[in-house]
Amino acid sequence: MNSSGSGKTFDIVRERTRVRALFEGHDIADSDDVVVVRESGHPPVRYFPRKDVFMVFLRQTDTVTRHPDKGEAHHFTIYRDQHIVDDVAWSYAAPSAAFADIAGRIAFRHDDVDFQIDGHPADDAEPED
Repeated sequence: MNSSGSGKTFDIVRERTRVRALFEGHDIADSDDVVVVRESGHPPVRYFPRKDVFMVFLRQTDTVTRHPDKGEAHHFTIYRDQHIVDDVAWSYAAPSAAFADIAGRIAFRHDDVDFQIDGHPADDAEPED
C-alpha cells in the first residue's frame, strides 16, 4: 500500500490476465498488460497501454485536468457507431514518480465503458467508506 501527499492511500498493481474495455458492446481496448490504480474510496481504474487501445475511435480534446498526486491529464472523446461521449478517457503523459507506472496509458470512465476480465464482467462496485 502506498500513500500520496494528500493523505489518501493507493495501490498500483498489474491485472494478472486479459482485460477488455467495451463501449456499447464494442471493443475499444484489449490487453494483457493493464495497470490498475486502487485508491481509497474509489473504484479501481484500469490503465491500458496506448498500443492496445483502438485509437481510431478516440480523439484528444482540449480538456486538461490536474490531479494533485498524478499530475496533468489529457482527455479523449469517443466516436463509435455514431455515438459520441466527451472526455470518456484520459492519460497522464508525465505523472508524478509515485504513479510512473501509468505514464502514457489510457483509462476509461466506468459510467460509459464496461470491463471484462478474462472474459467475465468486472465486479467494480463502488467501495464503502
